[in-house]
Amino acid sequence: MNRYLFAIVIILSSFKLVHGQDIIVKHDGSKLNGKVNYITESTVVYTEPENSNTSKLGKAEVEKIIYKSGRIEPISQKVEIHGQEDWQKIILTTNPLLVVGLMKKGEIKVKSGRQGHGMANFESHDMEKMKKQAAGMGAHVLVVDGYDGRAEFSNQKTETVVAYGYK
Repeated sequence: MNRYLFAIVIILSSFKLVHGQDIIVKHDGSKLNGKVNYITESTVVYTEPENSNTSKLGKAEVEKIIYKSGRIEPISQKVEIHGQEDWQKIILTTNPLLVVGLMKKGEIKVKSGRQGHGMANFESHDMEKMKKQAAGMGAHVLVVDGYDGRAEFSNQKTETVVAYGYK
């Protein structure tokens, strides 16, 4: 009798361990079970249940977290890009933390006649052109990386913009 009672307790305990985890839902639809330890500006840090290893995911690839208590925390909104017609959805930033966990899709070189550096350097037609090019690559975030110093003495500067998207 004690063996059966012990077996039932073990089964119920293991059932609680499996179902007592947080669920991390990624934008690609996959789900990860684990214990979410903390969330930073750019990452979700969690512990894997099988081996107690700590892992990280970029917030840009995580849709939401369903905690074992049932609370749901949205993490990031998915940006759907289906071709150049979606160019206006492209996010332009100088913050590299926004692309942690995303895949680099390519680089775009943009020439501008302005003397500034960064996003203020772009004309509206420059932005439209590079967003359309990024949409064609399947990217949804552009990070202004820097300028080509060789163009410093000419009237035009060349900005390097890096395109990122989901894996």
